[in-house]
Amino acid sequence: MGKLIDLEDEQIVNPVDRGAGVDERIRQLQKLSEENEPKVKEFLERIDQKYGTASKTSHKEARKIAEKASRQTIRNLKPWHDVEHIRDSFRFKTVVNNIEDLPKIAQDLKETGFEVIKTDTDKVLAPGFWGWRIAAFDLKMPNGQLVEYYLPVKEMEEAKKDGNHELFEKWRNVDVEKLSIEQQRQFLEDADASNEKYDNAWSDYLSRTKQQPERVKEALEKTEAVFAKEKVPVREELPKGPESKQPQPKRLIEKLRQIKDKMKEDDLLR
Repeated sequence: MGKLIDLEDEQIVNPVDRGAGVDERIRQLQKLSEENEPKVKEFLERIDQKYGTASKTSHKEARKIAEKASRQTIRNLKPWHDVEHIRDSFRFKTVVNNIEDLPKIAQDLKETGFEVIKTDTDKVLAPGFWGWRIAAFDLKMPNGQLVEYYLPVKEMEEAKKDGNHELFEKWRNVDVEKLSIEQQRQFLEDADASNEKYDNAWSDYLSRTKQQPERVKEALEKTEAVFAKEKVPVREELPKGPESKQPQPKRLIEKLRQIKDKMKEDDLLR
């Protein structure tokens, strides 16, 4: 996983008027999205025809852009974070049948003229707190908008739709430091349920494709290699899951606080 642009995150922004109000900046983002959607749909149609995949685009609602732009858990880590830093006001996905297609899709992506500014494939083999496995790219479009392209395998996408999305949404904006003992218990139960379903989905994928993790890792390395010449090393740790199923409450709160703060705002799970 790595950043492909030699700028600090604070400097990576959408081309909106930073002196304008929140509503106006969101409107400008939405206009950029409208300009980009036909180009993206053309790209996705080619991908689906070539690989037999299923792709779609989506737009984040204005109220959710505003909420994310001012979310305190994000600003605790990035005090400068605002509307102009949002990278998923417009996003698109391709549900892949086989991870071995990822390097080829990455090459197709590179040839579109959409600038890849960050790659994130590590979560396929090292999932985040909720167990979601994903390959994703942050892009800068020709008009300057920051967008997101993500590629789950179909088993993971099915598990997400089969209740796991709702579990994530249930806790998305909860301050884990303020959970009661009972809420902590429920949080862990939901996290365990999410991980179990995603783990089963991942096992189903490996069984269907007759792949071993080593083969998946090789495909991911080939995917990253497509952009390797431009890569700027970054020191960034992946979020880790709980160390045990039943951590002590005090330890749990600190651990969950760190995990929640470090988790990417997962509109991949919206």
